[in-house]
Amino acid sequence: MEELLEQIFSSRAQTRVIQHFLDRPKEFFNLSRIAKETKLAHSTIHRVMQPLVDMRLIKEIKVGQQIRLFILETEDDKSKVLAEFYEKIKPLLREMRAHQ
Repeated sequence: MEELLEQIFSSRAQTRVIQHFLDRPKEFFNLSRIAKETKLAHSTIHRVMQPLVDMRLIKEIKVGQQIRLFILETEDDKSKVLAEFYEKIKPLLREMRAHQ
């Protein structure tokens, strides 16, 4: 799954970020929390978030002038298909990791 997502999103960092959101579809995150939980540099998170927002896979919500929150976009068809695919393949991923 990670390799497939890397092909779709063209970077390992974007892959890790989108998986993070797919695993927690109803949670809001700020950039610092995403960086901490994905173990990626804050600058990397800042760089990869905009393409995900532009693709309408992640929704950005501005709170005040400087605070930005992000959540998995649930209304766009692309994000719906991706979320359905991820839910179907998640058990296979767990099984593969168990055998490694």
